[in-house]
Amino acid sequence: MQQEKELVKQNARNLLLDILSIYTPSKSEQNAINFFEKISKEFNLKLDILPESNSYLLGEGDILLASHIDTVPGFIKPKIDGEIIYGRGAVDAKGPLVSMILAAWLLNEKGIKVRVAALTDEENTSIGAKELVSNNYRFKYIIVGEPSNTTDIVIEYRGSIQLDIQCYGKSEHSSSARENLIINIARKLLEVYKQPENYDKPSIVPTIISAGETYNVTPSKLYLHFDIRYSINNNRNEIMDFIGKTFTECQTIIVDETPPIRVSVNNPVVKSLVRALLKQGIKPKLVRKAGTSDMNILQKITQNIASYGPGNSSLEHTNQEKISLDEIYIGVKTYMIAIEELWQKGY
Repeated sequence: MQQEKELVKQNARNLLLDILSIYTPSKSEQNAINFFEKISKEFNLKLDILPESNSYLLGEGDILLASHIDTVPGFIKPKIDGEIIYGRGAVDAKGPLVSMILAAWLLNEKGIKVRVAALTDEENTSIGAKELVSNNYRFKYIIVGEPSNTTDIVIEYRGSIQLDIQCYGKSEHSSSARENLIINIARKLLEVYKQPENYDKPSIVPTIISAGETYNVTPSKLYLHFDIRYSINNNRNEIMDFIGKTFTECQTIIVDETPPIRVSVNNPVVKSLVRALLKQGIKPKLVRKAGTSDMNILQKITQNIASYGPGNSSLEHTNQEKISLDEIYIGVKTYMIAIEELWQKGY
């Protein structure tokens, strides 16, 4: 057992430092192709690349471990301090992805076939997950690799609406202007804005605003983007009606939309993950997350799905991303124990 642990941690250290050194913000995931070609050869895992999204698939079988290779923008040079590894994506989600690759490798050596997906564009519009769905990939069970504090199992995510609003007005000299599009829209923005308060209250958060071209002329057009999140207990149409009635003179365009998800606590993937953690002496917790993930999309393939991964989720998208080799090891063991149980039941 100790020998296996040291082998896993040594491989995790090398793989994670390697993949963290490759800058892969959304739309730049092709930068990692050499990494996956190398992994395919070293760990004897067949490599396929999805043609539309450039997502990477390793291994074979109808059990899927799905994480993502893209990160939010902003490269952070990786470093290691003892057994703690720092870098952009260490938590979200290259740490979970490395755990999945190692679990698939070890399971493959035991004759248990598992596929790993390093999906693209998860931090944007999830084109990788959508390609799996649209191309009719079939999997009996799916575990989504997102940081869940190494002990939590995610059974619910909120949905998301990415909404563009384009508004138009009359340009005037700023010294004598009677109308100002910025002020008019700012008032409406404050009416609509709903900050994240709790899970079952929708959040309507402006993330981009742009207007004006000249110092002394009021703008004739203004662009505003809302990031909207809502739970399965909220009414999506009521949210959109509320925004539409407020911005009556503006054009609203839904850029991307993902529905919320809640899975049964009794589905076999949730149960196997619970038992996998208990077997390691870890008390699991079933949680719901305020964000949205590829799990929302991949549920179209199977309802036998849940999300679990190593890493402190509060560090996602921050400049303090870090993960320990112990967390990675627990992640590897959890995936392995859970999949061994699913394999025995499903075959």
